Amino acid sequence: MFKNLKEWFSGLVIKQIFNSKKFWYMVSSVVVPIIITYLGVDEETAKNLFYALLTLILGQGIADSAKK
Repeated sequence: MFKNLKEWFSGLVIKQIFNSKKFWYMVSSVVVPIIITYLGVDEETAKNLFYALLTLILGQGIADSAKK
């Protein structure tokens, strides 16, 4: 019984994580700087893009907390 419950719970949590906008914004805030470094974008543009991603994460968190 516990094994099935554990599998159900883990599937549910993983599904919620992958459906979360905040999760994808967080992933992009890690991946985008790597891509920017590879492409050689100037530091100011990279910083502005990173702050925009952080703002999206914060805004989505506020929107999600307002739903509850």
